[in-house]
Amino acid sequence: MTHPSELNRSISDMLAALGRSTVDAPGAAPEPPADVRGVGEAADGMVRVVAVPGGEVESLWIDPRLMRTPSETLAEEIRLATNAALADLRTALAGAVTPPDTAAVLAQLQEVQRTAVPQLQGFIDALSDVQERLASGRRP
Repeated sequence: MTHPSELNRSISDMLAALGRSTVDAPGAAPEPPADVRGVGEAADGMVRVVAVPGGEVESLWIDPRLMRTPSETLAEEIRLATNAALADLRTALAGAVTPPDTAAVLAQLQEVQRTAVPQLQGFIDALSDVQERLASGRRP
């Protein structure tokens, strides 16, 4: 029969694996590494945008020579660079966040099932034995 501490260790291992593979709130994403960035350029590198997790723009750089162009052109180049930075950020985030190892979680759940069921049956048998002894007037 499995010792209770082994069952506890198996359950702890399973919970740790589940904790690594789940998120705190439904629909939320795991925390990405702090150094993940998305970079986008437009106008042949004269506009450069850096985006960070959360969809925020960390920095925007515009070559001073581009400032002489019409505002509509400048705005379009900023839009293109920003969209490119956000697309690059999405790609970087997809590579930075490890998907849960469902095979490992499944294997641990199967091990808990394999060890817990016989142990629980042992507990039930022991309780039944004590109940029978008490019912017959014998000492438990």
